[in-house]
Amino acid sequence: MEMYPIDVRHVSKQYKERKKIVHALQDVSLQVKQGEIFGLLGPNGAGKTTLLQIIAGILEPDSGTARINGRLSTDSQVLTDVNFVSPDIKFHWSLLASDTLDFFGRIYGLSKDKRKKRIAELIAFFDMQSFMNKRVLVLSTGERMRLVFAKALLNHPKTVLFDEPTLGLDPHISVLTRKEIKRISNQYGVTILLTSHYMREVEELADRIAFINKGRIVDSGSVAEVKQKHFLSFTLEVTLVALKNRRILKELGFTTKGKIITKSLTDKNDVGRMLAKLVAHGFKFVKVNTIEPSLEDYFIRVLGEKVEEDDPEAGTGGGRER
Repeated sequence: MEMYPIDVRHVSKQYKERKKIVHALQDVSLQVKQGEIFGLLGPNGAGKTTLLQIIAGILEPDSGTARINGRLSTDSQVLTDVNFVSPDIKFHWSLLASDTLDFFGRIYGLSKDKRKKRIAELIAFFDMQSFMNKRVLVLSTGERMRLVFAKALLNHPKTVLFDEPTLGLDPHISVLTRKEIKRISNQYGVTILLTSHYMREVEELADRIAFINKGRIVDSGSVAEVKQKHFLSFTLEVTLVALKNRRILKELGFTTKGKIITKSLTDKNDVGRMLAKLVAHGFKFVKVNTIEPSLEDYFIRVLGEKVEEDDPEAGTGGGRER
């Protein structure tokens, strides 16, 4: 049987909340391949954080198994191969940034020489020289983010778990965070499991994705594969020089909104034919777009609900979830 860096098999977890039994995870299975970024996507309360905490060994499943590089996640030896990134990670406010990295290097069992070498590497990689002598309390959001990422790579992990890494961050810090995750993947070749309820974030970062909803995995695959399973159409969007002959546009099947007209198509070859028809009817246009369905479209269509996501580009953040 092939060994995966992250291998979850038939995991279930429930807890009590106000005398009610809540099924946080129900028979969840997923496998993450070596060196890939795997996105776990779902609305708040879907079970993403619970699953990540089980994989990290923070929680034990009620049934099923979670393995990291072949070892059960509850095995203490797993800690040498994995690290964890979350907005909830706290550093001691009075420590210098440099002392914070040294502190965690000691926790991870690195010798003095290895700590010094690794910390120097990470300071250079994340360009942190300017704030190493600052106390954690006065670090900016971007500086703290880089410190969290450096801490997560101290022990040379083969696998890094990112739990909602851009939750509540300002837009420019969200963009920087995503770039750093990509850079970590490219430079160090680590396997990354990323949870998020930001659709565009996962679509941008992940090689493969899984949707979790109400504690169950409902779909998985590459972004393209997931879309192809459920969508046969795309949208042709044309910006006209001037809006006229609405009757003709209606006959051609276009929907109008100001000078922008749209039509759903199933064949890319139809784009040229449809534009030729517009020209034949005397329409002039300044812009043509083809719009593919998004992951949010998937959620609305397949799950029958809209993900209540706070757009990281808008600088707002949602709450934590189980």
